[in-house]
Amino acid sequence: MELLETTSETKRVAIGVILAALYAVLAIVPLSAFIGAASIISFAICIAPIIGIIMGPLRGFVFGLIGGVLATIVLMVTPFNLYLIMPTIIFGPAVAGLFVGLSTHKFTKVANTSFPGPFLTAIYLLLIISIFLVARLEAWLFMTPYILAVIVALCLQYVGIEFDLDKQGTSKYLQILPLTFLGAMLDHSMMAMGSVFLLNLEAGLFIGIFPLMLLERTIATVVGAIVGFIILTILRNELY
Repeated sequence: MELLETTSETKRVAIGVILAALYAVLAIVPLSAFIGAASIISFAICIAPIIGIIMGPLRGFVFGLIGGVLATIVLMVTPFNLYLIMPTIIFGPAVAGLFVGLSTHKFTKVANTSFPGPFLTAIYLLLIISIFLVARLEAWLFMTPYILAVIVALCLQYVGIEFDLDKQGTSKYLQILPLTFLGAMLDHSMMAMGSVFLLNLEAGLFIGIFPLMLLERTIATVVGAIVGFIILTILRNELY
């Protein structure tokens, strides 16, 4: 199920392109430093979950991937193109778009088949955690936000929390926070894998940057929720 399921295919594509371009533009806006590669963490992380919420899982993956490719191209002219140093992160927004799109409802129908979206998201995150811990068990602390993301995904599945703009009261504004948090963790899951297997960063470095990582994810979750709700409200007014 997608937020814009009643819109024309042309509008969906146009919105997807705009979101992908916005992701690429924000890729040059620094949120913090990437310690270990003389690069940056950008505000693009705030847009990744919005792509999934609006476009749904399959289109979220496609336009997230387009956003990753565009970000790589945009950063070609800068000295801190982390996408070239660590190509895995090109897939970060695609992964976020896919799994956030799946997590907006307990069950998502794709090709006439229903999938327990949040549960699949939890499985993916558990896979990332397991791979990381096999390689850097000493840096287990770095995975604690990912474990929290697993708990959030399972809550979305089993508590029955679903994203709905028609909700009233504070829940209408707070409901996007779990999704933007998941998006922040999912987008950078590919960065975590690249940091271990491509950059070969040591466990001590992961432990050292852990407080900064917590700050980054918190900012990305809150800012993403604010920006996301504004975008969703504007789109709803125009398309319904």
